[in-house]
Amino acid sequence: MDDGQNDIAEGFDEVMRLVLRHLTDHGGPTFAAIMCLGRLDRDGPARLTTLGAAEGVSQPSMSQLVQRLERQGWVVRIRDPEDGRASLIALSDAGRTLVAGRLRDRHDRLADLLGTLSPEDNASLRLAMQVAGPILRRLIDTARQPC
Repeated sequence: MDDGQNDIAEGFDEVMRLVLRHLTDHGGPTFAAIMCLGRLDRDGPARLTTLGAAEGVSQPSMSQLVQRLERQGWVVRIRDPEDGRASLIALSDAGRTLVAGRLRDRHDRLADLLGTLSPEDNASLRLAMQVAGPILRRLIDTARQPC
């Protein structure tokens, strides 16, 4: 890495530490479960194989995870409208409530932390996010593309 890419990578590492250590609720579902539920919330119902590929895990591992999520009542299987023999994994109402609650809690924790900043730092960070936000969304879209 060069041309400032190390600085960008270090910045991402700092943000990840903030999110994982200070903004994430460490009780409740596992990280893998939260990532899976979040994907279903963003992208909608998906086949088990598609979900496993998107999350970068094997079909047996995803199958075990989905079974646990079903037992918790956070996901349900629904008929695939394109192929009645297949099923899709979808968020249940309880799963949607869980995802929304965790997002709200994370935003509340972040608001508390942002409240400790000076007005100048807060304004600088807001401006930086206005610039970085669209770029980050493009990076996410790029990362979602198959290699």
